[in-house]
Amino acid sequence: MLFAFLAIYLLTFLVLPVGTMILQGLTNNEGKFVADHIKLLLANPVYVESLLNSLGVAAGAAVLSAVAALPIAMVLWRYHVRPSVFIELCGFLPLFVPPFVLALSLQIFFGRGGALGMLFQSYCDLDPAILGLPSVMLIEAMHYFPLVLMTLTMTTSAYNQQAKEAASLGSGWFRLMTRVFLPLGMPGLAFGMSITFLKTLDDLATPLSLGVTNLLAPQAFLRVSAYGSQDPLSSLIATLMVVISGLAWFASIRFVRQHVAFRNASSVSASVLLSKQQMIVGITFLGGILMLYATAYAGVALTSIARIWSYTLLPESYVLSHYLTAIHSERGSFINTLAYCGFAAVLDVVVGLVMAYAIDCAPPVWKRWLTWGATGLLSVPGVALAIAYLQFFRGIEVPLINQAIDASWFLLPMAFSVRGLPFAIRACSITLQGIPASYVEAANISGRNRFRIFIKIVLPMMTVGLFVAFLLCFGLAAVDLSSAMLLIPSETNAPVSYSIYLNMQSTTGRGAGSALAILSIALVTLSLFTLLVLIRRDWKTVSSFRKFVFTGS
Repeated sequence: MLFAFLAIYLLTFLVLPVGTMILQGLTNNEGKFVADHIKLLLANPVYVESLLNSLGVAAGAAVLSAVAALPIAMVLWRYHVRPSVFIELCGFLPLFVPPFVLALSLQIFFGRGGALGMLFQSYCDLDPAILGLPSVMLIEAMHYFPLVLMTLTMTTSAYNQQAKEAASLGSGWFRLMTRVFLPLGMPGLAFGMSITFLKTLDDLATPLSLGVTNLLAPQAFLRVSAYGSQDPLSSLIATLMVVISGLAWFASIRFVRQHVAFRNASSVSASVLLSKQQMIVGITFLGGILMLYATAYAGVALTSIARIWSYTLLPESYVLSHYLTAIHSERGSFINTLAYCGFAAVLDVVVGLVMAYAIDCAPPVWKRWLTWGATGLLSVPGVALAIAYLQFFRGIEVPLINQAIDASWFLLPMAFSVRGLPFAIRACSITLQGIPASYVEAANISGRNRFRIFIKIVLPMMTVGLFVAFLLCFGLAAVDLSSAMLLIPSETNAPVSYSIYLNMQSTTGRGAGSALAILSIALVTLSLFTLLVLIRRDWKTVSSFRKFVFTGS
């Protein structure tokens, strides 16, 4: 019954909608393959330009984040500085905070009416909305830079003691950097760059907040808004996004598998105690990064407490009423977020547990293909999935409420669940591996049935791991704007992330929107701290967290 439920879930909310969307873009009304839609797409210079721009911006953001992360990671590796688990978790904060918040914060500072924008206005215009595509690329690179740095650090930090021993045998540090550090760091570097590429390609809110529309995601959104969900060109644009994302993701996985195999930190000798110089270097670099991002988000933080702030370096007066307004007026968006993301996270835990069990019990060949298929869900763009849902579920009515399913809120949590499923599978897989097989065997010998064994023995030992999976899926769903902007039937049904976006687009609601953003970041930080406590208490070692991050390990 569980595997039948799993098959129905994947067919209904992934395979059939995406397949229908692809056929919609490549066939006519009679179901025959035609090239007219492709010719029409290629004949329009706007769509060709959007395709090239999307590839350039996504690749440029990935390269820039890697170029910025490599020197810092090399210095940390050179001085044997190994960040704590909490710092590593904070490196994954970009996955739980939408990048358009950073874009709006920088726009507040560098815009024409902003503090720094006025200072540099006589020399150059630094308004991100004026810079266009370069500003989108720079903001995405800056937003995902901590992710690339942490994945790169996590794959190399366990080997810095061996590097010191090799250096003491006569190998220079430059040779170690090129011959040892880079090969060891390739898995983490490829993982971080691929996530940056996929998230940038799928980002919808950041380009729209900057007024940039000549990218694939905004063009698909505008086509659906103007011509409806059955528009074949929007299907074709979404299909292009699926193909590009799939090729990029599986190429990165293949690249990772060809390099150094992942090893547990426990199999490598621990680093020596840091000297005073090494501690200073580590604190300086990590503190500098923290100060940089605190400054970058200071625009939103100051707006959330500013009463009057216009054409001045700092706000003229400060109030806390924006937070009260946000809590009072956006109470519905908080309830919507709890409902959508909570439903999606619970569904992810259930489906992820079944899939993790199926992968664990599968033969080696099938286990590899099932793992690749599960990680491949990360390459499904939210915009494409939303368009697929709007097309596939059009006109289907819910029996009890007599309302079309595409006009209700039900499709949004289902899209959230599909997007967060890879993380749930990974967390459930680690949790299953932590259950001693002797306990289950002893229960089998005593004559207990499988259901009773699961309820009495397996489930209590999985409680913490399942809660970790729930928190991860909930946090990822709460910032998924690419799906929400297309699947929300009305503004009253909007989650918090979409309410932040709507408020920040108006001058009157910018204070409340900034307050909502700060509250969301605070809740995300609290969730990460909870994850840290649970991981350190239940999973014991940092290597478990490293295994969780790298899905190809």
